[in-house]
Amino acid sequence: MRGKVVEWIEKHNLIARGNVILAACSGGPDSIALVHLLAGLRSMFSFTLAVAHVNHLLRGTDSFSDAEFVAVFCRRMGLDCYQTEIDVRSFAEQNGHSLEEAARILRYQYLQNIAANLNGAKIATGHHRDDQAETVLLNLLRGSGSMGLSGISAGTEGGIIRPFLAVNRQEIEDYCQAYQLQSRLDSTNLSTDYLRNRIRMDLLPSLAADYNPAICDVLCRTACIMTEQNDFIQRSAEKLISEGTMQQGGNTAIRVDMIKNAHIALQREVFRMVIKKKQGHLRGISFYHVEKLIEMANCSPVGKIFRLPGGIIARRQYQTIDMGWDRVVPEAVNVNCSVELAIPGKTEIRELGIVVLAEKVDAWRQDKKDNVAVFDQAELTLPLHIRTRLPGDRFRPLGAPGNKKLKNFFIDHKVPAVIRSLIPLICDQTGILWVGGYRQAERGKVVSSTKQFLQLTIIKTGGIVSC
Repeated sequence: MRGKVVEWIEKHNLIARGNVILAACSGGPDSIALVHLLAGLRSMFSFTLAVAHVNHLLRGTDSFSDAEFVAVFCRRMGLDCYQTEIDVRSFAEQNGHSLEEAARILRYQYLQNIAANLNGAKIATGHHRDDQAETVLLNLLRGSGSMGLSGISAGTEGGIIRPFLAVNRQEIEDYCQAYQLQSRLDSTNLSTDYLRNRIRMDLLPSLAADYNPAICDVLCRTACIMTEQNDFIQRSAEKLISEGTMQQGGNTAIRVDMIKNAHIALQREVFRMVIKKKQGHLRGISFYHVEKLIEMANCSPVGKIFRLPGGIIARRQYQTIDMGWDRVVPEAVNVNCSVELAIPGKTEIRELGIVVLAEKVDAWRQDKKDNVAVFDQAELTLPLHIRTRLPGDRFRPLGAPGNKKLKNFFIDHKVPAVIRSLIPLICDQTGILWVGGYRQAERGKVVSSTKQFLQLTIIKTGGIVSC
């Protein structure tokens, strides 16, 4: 295994002489093996190694035990260990993120802060080939494009390196056994509430048993191919942007003729790159939004306006599409839509980047997640619709003594103004039943006498709905 990792590091130029490497360590076998192996490579590559651990405060005493375990391990290895505690749950509630997303955001913020204090250290994570296969399959199921199918990169411009992408989980476990390395078990990795866990524990083993024993190798090879193809597309798009765009004040003007003459893959990448350059990320930008921009370039009349999540507004001019910050409308976007839900069935709402799955179930699961709601169907007035907010919207939150303005509900729950107009509202003919991802209404709730259970699940396909 050591040889494979060394070859991978050299192939992708992950570590240079004099680097400082900050290894992210949760205490699990992957990260423990990473720290141990990197410690043994210090003399070969002439780098300095430190470790960082984040306590997400999500698993009670186990979280603190993990932190202590990592601290003791680092002392035995003679390594500096940086640790912090972060209230992920509060951050998720205040900013409309899932717990997984909130934990990732806060964890990398901390790692990047420590790395900056260590004179620009590179951050090493323990992602391996099985993680890569899971990521590619997960993105495929979510409908990601070629960028998503590229999976996890060996190294990023932000200084994150992944030396273990050369090896798989079994090799890491064998390494831990060979060197008698103890590790911690995160019980959430065994929960089937998370899609990634179901892919790891159910889907991939089934694909390997029934279709292709080398499915993980196939998915990793796909990621490698897509990475190389995306690199070519990005380089070509960068060239187009340098030749076919200009800065006008705070706006980026994109020549329409340049878009029209480019291959569709380059058209998409140009818009994505311009958006990312302006706001620093692509959160909330779905396939739908990019296709609308391409449509604007090809056939929209002069004066057409399209607002994007995040606050960017695109305007069709005679020879350009001007993209800049919307300084007139205070919110990032105002999507108006109303779609009848198929019961049972799946309903796609492209404007919001979501699919709503409606199922009739036998019972109510007490451990439901934020993106799942269960109703007493007999108490609902069908058909159901999903829509975005309207002026004067009110509803009675589950467990609340009376009605509440939706605006006040958003304020109380610290829902960012930038996404309020993108929160899906599930309604029957009487009113709001569920503020998607946040709170069901009192009306339609499941009670002891309920016999007809209707379960709704919101699945993100590219929008910014926080559930």
